[in-house]
Amino acid sequence: MRIRVHDASDLADLVSFLEERDCIAERVGPNTVDVAPLASVRHNHVRLELDLFLEAWHAAHPEARAEFVD
Repeated sequence: MRIRVHDASDLADLVSFLEERDCIAERVGPNTVDVAPLASVRHNHVRLELDLFLEAWHAAHPEARAEFVD
């Protein structure tokens, strides 16, 4: 799954946050990251888990904006 932050300065923090939650997060652009959980789960569960992680990150960083990219 791909996530894009609106402010590139927020990307490093998001990557660290996801990695602390056992995700592989690879930067693919100045404000974009490809992310996948280390555990093998079905695709629909991956999106749900990443939705929850992104909501938690937003709660900790209310000034930041990030969204999934199709």
